[in-house]
Amino acid sequence: MDVQIITEAIRSGATRSSEIAAFADLDPSTARRYLKQACEDDSTDIVRAKASSGTGYVYAIEETQAEESAAEMPVFGDRDYAWEQFVPAPSDTTYVETDGELSDIEAIVDSRHDTGQLPRFRLSGPPGTGKTTLARSIAAERQWPFFTIQFTASMRDSELFGSPHIIGGDSVWVDGPLVKALLCSQVRPTVVVLDEVNRAPFHRKSSLQSVLDHRAHATLPLRGGEVIDGAAEDFVTIATMNEGSEYEAFPIDPAEKRRHGNTWEIPFLGLVDVDREVELLVGATPVNYELARVFVLAANEVRELALHDETSPIQKGIATSTLLEWAKTTIAYHTRDRPDPVARAAKTAVVRPHYTDYAAEEVQAVLLDTLRSKHQEQRQQAKRGVQP
Repeated sequence: MDVQIITEAIRSGATRSSEIAAFADLDPSTARRYLKQACEDDSTDIVRAKASSGTGYVYAIEETQAEESAAEMPVFGDRDYAWEQFVPAPSDTTYVETDGELSDIEAIVDSRHDTGQLPRFRLSGPPGTGKTTLARSIAAERQWPFFTIQFTASMRDSELFGSPHIIGGDSVWVDGPLVKALLCSQVRPTVVVLDEVNRAPFHRKSSLQSVLDHRAHATLPLRGGEVIDGAAEDFVTIATMNEGSEYEAFPIDPAEKRRHGNTWEIPFLGLVDVDREVELLVGATPVNYELARVFVLAANEVRELALHDETSPIQKGIATSTLLEWAKTTIAYHTRDRPDPVARAAKTAVVRPHYTDYAAEEVQAVLLDTLRSKHQEQRQQAKRGVQP
């Protein structure tokens, strides 16, 4: 099914994948696969959005419209959003704080109505240290809606505020995630992650300034200057900044920096406290303590190279989430009698998904060297009757 057929189906009034499948005479699963590919292809105008009911997706064509016509467009779903669809499950995430940062943020959030302090925060550090997980855990614990906005060097206002679409054969306005989050904050507290905010230059996000300060409102030029108000004290924003040479980053404007509020550096948990990351692995996977400790120590070797060795091809460390995948994959391989399960899992769960070229070779070598050396240490300790 090519893009032209999808476009014709949408212009004829089809909105759901089943309707587009019927138009193209395809089975629904095949149609969903083609639709997913089309939506992820930046060269097409095919997009999808959660239905306002919260059930499934509707497919649309993003339009480039004159300001006058967009101002008069009806809003898709009449802004009758089911906010529950944005609430993370209570057990959706686990965050282990390294230096009290989660407790600090929770104290400010829980005291905001007494102090009048706006709940605006910034987290910086290497990728994979759990910055987004921290934010999601706050929303999940309190059962507040949660929104994520991904920043890029080429992002447009439409990615924040919305744009015209053709849905069901009609031209309608579809709100962007920031507009939805502001509207949601009028009803209940809302957590918004401004993800990798330093990957966008200031001119790409200057329209955010009135959103982040005490005004908590956004102006939509394409909607004829429509103003969307939020509740400043119930609009919780957490800006994240990844640090590392592999990331193209832009300086944070002083005005923007002030609006981000309190700031924390989030390091890799295992570099701060090996035992706590080991306990996290043991609690979340079937691996035993000794093997979990080897995983963390091996990951720390890679992390140290990424952070401190400018001559190394390794530019990013191993995230805790990747360690969890390594542990789970190891158990799966061991259960099915795969050869050398720990080393095999290191290759398939750590190296291949996250590293390329020389960095992949270096990470593989570091992990295997650490595994061998720790295994030898444990054998020697066992012979001496010493607990590892």
